[in-house]
Formats: sequence, C-alpha cells, structure tokens
Amino acid sequence: MSTPTELFERWYSTPLKCLEKIPDGDGAFVVLSISCLLYERYAVAILKDTNNRATDDAKRDQFASDFGVDRETAEAFWNVIRNGFLHQAMGMQRNANGDSFPAWVVRHDFPRIALEKGSPDVLKMQPWLIRDCVLELWAKRPDLIDKNKSFPWATIWTEPAKGATV
Repeated sequence: MSTPTELFERWYSTPLKCLEKIPDGDGAFVVLSISCLLYERYAVAILKDTNNRATDDAKRDQFASDFGVDRETAEAFWNVIRNGFLHQAMGMQRNANGDSFPAWVVRHDFPRIALEKGSPDVLKMQPWLIRDCVLELWAKRPDLIDKNKSFPWATIWTEPAKGATV
C-alpha cells in the first residue's frame, strides 16, 4: 500500500510539474488553482500542529510568513486568487459586498508575489514559483499530509482477485 507521501507525489507533485510543459504557459491557471487548495490544506495542518486555530486571518498570516510577503499582499492574494480561483475559476475583482480588489497579472518572469500600489493596485505573481513553494512546504513536513480529520487523506483501495481471501 502506498504511503500518503507517495500518493501526494503521484496525485499532485508530478502532475503539477508536468503542467509546466504545456506550450505557452497554458497549464499555469490549473497550477495556480491546485497550489491554492494544497496550500490551504498545509496552512490548516501547520496551524493545528502548532496549537493554533485555523481561522481565515491565521491562514493569511501563515501565507505571509511562508511566502515572505507582507500582510496586505497576503490578503490581496487570498481575496483575488485563492477565493477567486477556488470559487469561480478566475481572479475575483469584486465581492458580494461590492468591495473591489486589486487587478492581477501572472507572468513567467515575476520573481515573487508582489502587490504593486497604484491606480489600480496590481497583484503580480508567477504560478510556477507559487507551486514550487507549496510543494517545498509539503516536502519539509510530509507528516502533516494525513493529519486532517475533517478531510482525511485518500488511499488506493485494491480489490482482491476473485476467489482470494481477504
């Protein structure tokens, strides 16, 4: 039977790396989306592991720490990219309350996530680097992969051959 770490590699790390091979960077949006959900699983796990509550604010603070950005940039990323991509498959520009969020742009040559102040503010990011950071965080703490009791890690169930005894 495969370990959670092996399954993480099979189901997430390898496919996310393969998406970079798609011409014209067309795998970037899928990478960004999946990286967001994997990061949130990581943030919840690390917060709980350090006896902290996994509130929205705590997850954003963890993001700021893990990605080396300030709280305002983390907040913009969470609202625009995490909430946008995971709820509607595109960056959110306005929420139900009418609040506006920064414009956003992805490019292969951005060195990190950055919130450029201006009119309008622009959130800049490079999806491959975000993916790499998320995978690196998991590589450092693979013990956390299967710690979520609300969303337990899946396993591969193999049916015994006909006539075999279980």
